[in-house]
Amino acid sequence: MRRLLRTGGLVAGAVLLLAMAGCSSYSVQRVGVDTSGGVTSRWTDTDARLTAKTMIRKALDAPWLARFQEKHNRRPVVELGQIINRSDQHINTRLFLNHFQDELINSGKVRFVTASEAHRRAAAAEREYQMKHARSSTIHGPGQQTGADVMITGSINSYTASRDGKTVRYYETHLKAIDLTTNEILWGSQYQVKKIAHQSSMGF
Repeated sequence: MRRLLRTGGLVAGAVLLLAMAGCSSYSVQRVGVDTSGGVTSRWTDTDARLTAKTMIRKALDAPWLARFQEKHNRRPVVELGQIINRSDQHINTRLFLNHFQDELINSGKVRFVTASEAHRRAAAAEREYQMKHARSSTIHGPGQQTGADVMITGSINSYTASRDGKTVRYYETHLKAIDLTTNEILWGSQYQVKKIAHQSSMGF
């Protein structure tokens, strides 16, 4: 009888361990980069991509580009300034800027120079190296860089409202293009993302 009880206890323990393992199982699913991250009301990489594409379309369709080209007979040279995060959560604004920059460059309607301090330091270090070690006919020295005509800057703001288990989040991205010669604002626009999350009152 004692052996049966011991055997029964071992079987019950094994079943309990298997059940616990099943409850704590973890899986990862690989999805396409265009798959919507609709499981959260927080700002996601999908929101960054959609916002960047929409704002690029607005920027390229606005008359400021045609006016600049008509006045100067060339494409404007653009750099990206700071995007200030004024929302109530952490947002990787660099992710948004990368999407925005790539879309704008690939449009072919502007020329782009970097405003990144890290990129500028790396380029300056390379020019210094060339001055010391490269053939004179291949040196890219200081004083030959292209200055920007226009800086694009802006902010991301958010507003949250909750009631009866439902949370509504608004994310508003506002961008503007500033003429670096005159400080004139050549273009400005905004885009809103609205996300609704429902919290069920039932759970385990």
